[in-house]
Amino acid sequence: MGLREVKTKLNTLEKTEIIKLISEMYKVIPMAKNYLDIYATGDIKELIEKYKKEIEKYVYPTGRNLVLKESEAKKLIGTVRKMKIVELNIELELHYVDCCLDVIADFGYWDENYYLSIGRMYNNAITGIVELGLEDEYCDRLENLSYRASEFGLDLYY
Repeated sequence: MGLREVKTKLNTLEKTEIIKLISEMYKVIPMAKNYLDIYATGDIKELIEKYKKEIEKYVYPTGRNLVLKESEAKKLIGTVRKMKIVELNIELELHYVDCCLDVIADFGYWDENYYLSIGRMYNNAITGIVELGLEDEYCDRLENLSYRASEFGLDLYY
């Protein structure tokens, strides 16, 4: 079913039925809950911290086996991008870059695709920063990441 059909169906529902439907989505679908929480409060700080912990779990390996799961972190960020909350995306993208640089620093990890992925994520964050006009707010953080990356031969320019 496409969006047009969904809109048509929603237009036939009473207000109470729509509220019931949204309430059920809120209870059952975690991403819908997160989106509606932000919609209602406008506060993304709690969600940022929650997703940062997940990203760390995927990107920075624990235990004896160095099993990198950065693809899972990228999937998470991709899913969050669908909420179209640019400031949330920026925070998660920069955190991903920071975690990846920690992996490189601590384990000496080197893989060309890994480095390219870090660069793309950094550039996505910059695009969002420029879109929101937050260059001054993020300047120090971007310069710090750029400097750290340059120590490993990565060119992350701002």
